[in-house]
Amino acid sequence: MSKFSRDSGEFISLLKGAKLTQAFRIDQIDRKKHKNFTISAFFGEKKLHKLLDNPDAIGLRIYYGLDIDGDGKRDKRFVIVAVDKEGNDILPSSAPGFNKDAAGEDILDDGVSCPYDCPKGNALNSDNG
Repeated sequence: MSKFSRDSGEFISLLKGAKLTQAFRIDQIDRKKHKNFTISAFFGEKKLHKLLDNPDAIGLRIYYGLDIDGDGKRDKRFVIVAVDKEGNDILPSSAPGFNKDAAGEDILDDGVSCPYDCPKGNALNSDNG
């Protein structure tokens, strides 16, 4: 059986999720000396469904990205693509004339970033949750 299926992934407890996200925050502060680093991003259901509506899609892959736009900040980003049953990213066509720089509806980025727009403190985003 392929490791790429509609059922891939594991649900975890709040305690385990809190430990994982806390370890990330500690790492960013202690090792990398960041103060206002991205800890999460929100993406709307319509955009996520748009990716999953592809008939070949069985799930999503989330890549870490780094936005280095010249403002002096290295902003963490999340790049989301649909994935097929073979585990391949479903990307826009590379046919002749395809503009690789034009935005389509195959690759998702620019979610609502936390720490700038965060939910109230909870076990996943702060030590006060």
